[in-house]
Amino acid sequence: MRNYFRPALFVLIIIAFVHNNLWQQTDKKDKLVEEKNKIEAEIELTNKLLEDTRGKKENTVNEYKLLNRKISNRSLIVRKLNNEIAIINDEIKENEKTLQLLKEDLIKAKNEYSILIYHAFKNSNYNLNFMYLLASENVNQFYLRLKYLQQYKEYRLKQVQLVNRLNLVIEEKIVTLNTNKKEKLDLINNKLTERANLKNEIEEANKIIYVLKGKENDLEKELKGKKDIAKKLEKEIENIIKEESKKNRFESLTTKEKLISDDFAKNKGRLPWPTSQGVITEFFGENEYPDIKNLKVRNNGIDIATIRNSNVRAIFKGEISAIFVIKGTNSTVLVRHGNYFTVYNNLINVRVKVGDKIETKEIIGNVYSDVKTGVSIVHLEIWKETELQNPSDWLSN
Repeated sequence: MRNYFRPALFVLIIIAFVHNNLWQQTDKKDKLVEEKNKIEAEIELTNKLLEDTRGKKENTVNEYKLLNRKISNRSLIVRKLNNEIAIINDEIKENEKTLQLLKEDLIKAKNEYSILIYHAFKNSNYNLNFMYLLASENVNQFYLRLKYLQQYKEYRLKQVQLVNRLNLVIEEKIVTLNTNKKEKLDLINNKLTERANLKNEIEEANKIIYVLKGKENDLEKELKGKKDIAKKLEKEIENIIKEESKKNRFESLTTKEKLISDDFAKNKGRLPWPTSQGVITEFFGENEYPDIKNLKVRNNGIDIATIRNSNVRAIFKGEISAIFVIKGTNSTVLVRHGNYFTVYNNLINVRVKVGDKIETKEIIGNVYSDVKTGVSIVHLEIWKETELQNPSDWLSN
């Protein structure tokens, strides 16, 4: 009768092992889907921003940046889909392997049950069982034989239950396997669609490049103007920070200012965006566009393209340290967070004044939307005293 426990235990081990593996695979797949959904949301926003700028010749550079971002995101989605397909393939292999083991165990269980039925039929005579008990040499042997007959009957019932259980698990696995295969087919179709979209977007970007190559002189002038503004902005920020430093405020922060500074540092990678929606079109550091001659920009922060007239919010609680305007651009607001500073450039309708205490996500103004180009870009910088930081490292994904 000990044979009963082997297949039953084996089935439980298989089910537990498979469920654990599939749970891990599902967790990976769920994370991929979540990441993919975020990327798709950014692509959708990028499409809206492109609609605002299309057909306006003055804004071809921004169109190119947005398309570049979209192409990058689209390529990322294709990679995520490939990863999802790989996970589904692993799930299919795992389920097929389990199905085979279950079917083999079912055959063994059925064979064992057939042998039991055969022996039960041969010994079905009630008198034989009765005579078997009467032939006992003593009471103890009588009891053991009685228990044996009872256990034998229970064993047959358990074998029936085991066969039924195996049949049920196999049916479930077949359903799961078919679902996996359909999911894989859907993912492959999605990948083909994304690849087609990617091809179209690359062709669209190439058309813009062709236009921009015929406007290299204009681009050089535009870039020179941007670099001059960036230098003036950097100089102004450095002067303000140096003034703060002269007052010994970095060395003698109040308890509250130290707490704010520490909280700011602890929230690295979790800070909210300065706009409720946005797409980064220029990243921190050197931004190169190899397809376009002389289009190379160094950025002290990040440029976020957003919806026309969007609210601009403080990314952390602090104090308004300065508000100023540099010729050729719009208002800049500097917010102090202990020994950290955040800078918001290209604002209009500024709603705060120097010395104001503000909270996280409090509105400080609106992004300027260029009437001619349709561009709405917020420039964000983060400083730790006089040291520039990469805002992308500080904002939440």
